[in-house]
Amino acid sequence: MRVHTAAPMRHPRSHFGSAVHGGKLYVFGGGGENFQSLDSVEVYDPGADRWKERTPMTASRSGIACATVGDRIYVMGGGFKRPDGSFDFKSIVEAYLPAEDRWEPAPSLLMRHDAPAAAVVDDEIFLFGGHHPDAEGGPLTDPAFDFCERLEKGGRQWREIAPMPTARFSLCAVPMPDGIWAMGGGAFRDGTFNNLDLIEVYDPLGGVWGLSRTRLPWAAAGLYAALHNGHLYVAGGNDGNGISSRLARWTGATWEKLPDLPEGRVMGAMVSVGDALLIAGGRTPDGKSVTGTMWRVG
Repeated sequence: MRVHTAAPMRHPRSHFGSAVHGGKLYVFGGGGENFQSLDSVEVYDPGADRWKERTPMTASRSGIACATVGDRIYVMGGGFKRPDGSFDFKSIVEAYLPAEDRWEPAPSLLMRHDAPAAAVVDDEIFLFGGHHPDAEGGPLTDPAFDFCERLEKGGRQWREIAPMPTARFSLCAVPMPDGIWAMGGGAFRDGTFNNLDLIEVYDPLGGVWGLSRTRLPWAAAGLYAALHNGHLYVAGGNDGNGISSRLARWTGATWEKLPDLPEGRVMGAMVSVGDALLIAGGRTPDGKSVTGTMWRVG
C-alpha cells in the first residue's frame, strides 16, 4: 500500500469538519494559521483532482463535526478562540445542500460541543462528547465531556442519549457491525493529560454502551479514521509523545500495521470516496503549523 500526493486544499486547516456527498469530499471551517477560525468551504473532486470554493458557513468556527444524511450535510457545534485566549463553544447546527450550494438552519444541539465525534446509522446522527462547555482555559486542562445526543430521523429534534462511559474530546466515531466505535481522544484527569487508546461501543438500538474487545494500536487524540472497502483504517493523531505518522487497518480480528504516512498528522480528515482513501489537512509534526496537504492511500 502506497501513499500518493494529490492536489492540496486551497486553505490549510486543522480541526475542520468533513463529509462525503455525491462522490466528492467537502471540508468546512476549521482553524487556519495562528488557529484563526475559518468559515470557508471547499469541495474536492477525486476524478479531476481539483478543489473548488463553495458558499462559506454563516459563522467562522473550528472543532466542528459533520454528517451526511440524504441530500444534506449537517455541520455541528465547534467554536472559536477569543482574543483573550479563552474559548467560545457553540450549539449551532447548519445544514448544507451540496446540489444547490446553499445553507439552511437546522435544530440546535442540546449542549455545546467542540471537537466531538459524529456517526450516522439508519439516517440518524449520533454525536459523542467533545470539550467540556465550561473548560475555557484550553485543552490541556479540560476534563472533557461525556454528553451524547441523537438527531432523529427527519432532522427535527435532538434527544439526549446515554453518556459515554469515558469523557473525551478529539475522538473518532465509526459505525461497525457491533455498534458505533468511539475511538481514542483525550482528556485531563488525575492531574495529567491523557491520550487514549480506548474503544467504547454504542448500541444504537439498545441505547447502551459497552467496551470493545480491542483497543487502538496506539493512543491517539485527533486520530484519523474511516471505513474503506470493508475495512476500518486509522492514522496519525497525538500519542502523548508527539504527532504520529502511523497507519493501520482492522482486519476483523487484529490490527494490521501498514507503511507510515510521509509525516505525522493530527486533527484532519480521513474519508473514503469511491475507490479512494483520502487523508486531508491537519497539523504537522511541530504541532503549530497547519497544512492543506492531501494524500491518496492505495
